[in-house]
Amino acid sequence: MLFIFDIAKADTSLPNNKNNQIEIEYLESRNELEDYIIDTGDSIFLGFFPADELSGVFPVNEEGELFLPRLDETYVRGLTTSELKSLLEKRYSEFLIDPDIKVRIAVFKSIRVLARGELRNPGFLKFPAYQSGSFISEVESDNSELDEFIGTNNEQLEIGQNLKSNDKSSNDLVVKRFSENLTTISDVIRKAGGITSSTDLSRIEIIRDIPLGKGGGKKRAIIDFNAYVNNSDVTNDIRIFDGDSLFFPKLSKADKSQISKSIISGISPKFISVNIFGRVETPGVVKLPLEAVLSDAIDLTGPVKPLSGKIVLIRYEKGGTVMKKNISYSARAKRGSKSNPYLKEDDLISVKNSFFGKTTGVLKEVTAPFVGIYSTRQLIKGFND
Repeated sequence: MLFIFDIAKADTSLPNNKNNQIEIEYLESRNELEDYIIDTGDSIFLGFFPADELSGVFPVNEEGELFLPRLDETYVRGLTTSELKSLLEKRYSEFLIDPDIKVRIAVFKSIRVLARGELRNPGFLKFPAYQSGSFISEVESDNSELDEFIGTNNEQLEIGQNLKSNDKSSNDLVVKRFSENLTTISDVIRKAGGITSSTDLSRIEIIRDIPLGKGGGKKRAIIDFNAYVNNSDVTNDIRIFDGDSLFFPKLSKADKSQISKSIISGISPKFISVNIFGRVETPGVVKLPLEAVLSDAIDLTGPVKPLSGKIVLIRYEKGGTVMKKNISYSARAKRGSKSNPYLKEDDLISVKNSFFGKTTGVLKEVTAPFVGIYSTRQLIKGFND
């Protein structure tokens, strides 16, 4: 089951005095987290009114449960915060009169996403857990205690007293936006090693889970990311959540200008590292500009030695298989051709001996003992004369 959802874009029309106003609902907007699905690794802040002594931060354990006061183990996996609020208020009505429970994500679980398509290193990518900056500012507890809680994620951290002492309301506990700690599309691209000159940034596809309370299944968005690369416009650099799948299609014709723009915008690295060994002047790891070719590596490591043979390129492919390819190298060959291919991060390049080089090596090994014997005899003879 596939659903389509649109990413809203800013209105570029000129504002007028009548309509150029921000509505009060803006302050209540948390659309970004409406469909956030709670799971193991999340830690939930629950603020109880009028029973503030029950308030605290509760981690979701491996079984997808919260250990809550009076309710003990409560299964919450797959719920959104609004669904959890509604269910808990019904359950706690057995103990409290008209309970009002505020639900916020205090610590977001680590993120694992699948990035496919025209990226340098596609695959499953993992990003660390994120602690809400607003939550930290509200809960001024001992840092070591909070760090221990986040690290072990298996204890309840009581915060009701902290809120009282600071005279602040739990209504102010909101997720901080536009933070470097949030994971967005640009972070996924960086983690995947950047784009290529053939990446189609105008049609990035994102597939995301729909909460069970809204019918389950999947929904899909098509994102145009060119504005980020061309104009540093972060409008469509949307937040990514655990379980998202991103697909980057391929252009029908490569656009070389994309590389320099992606480096300037910070989503692609400036350099790659490859390992070259064998019959070159200075073998070892060499750093090259992005989209460098074999001749660039040879230029930096010195010319290939006499009697050198074919060059072998060893590389991990996108599917996880190892490619081993013999290359008839030519420094004059067109960049990106079979004789002078583009290189990728962690490529292994072996410059082999030619047939005559191998023959020379064998002759040297065979004749070396005789040369030694002959030299020794000559030396002894010299002493006797």
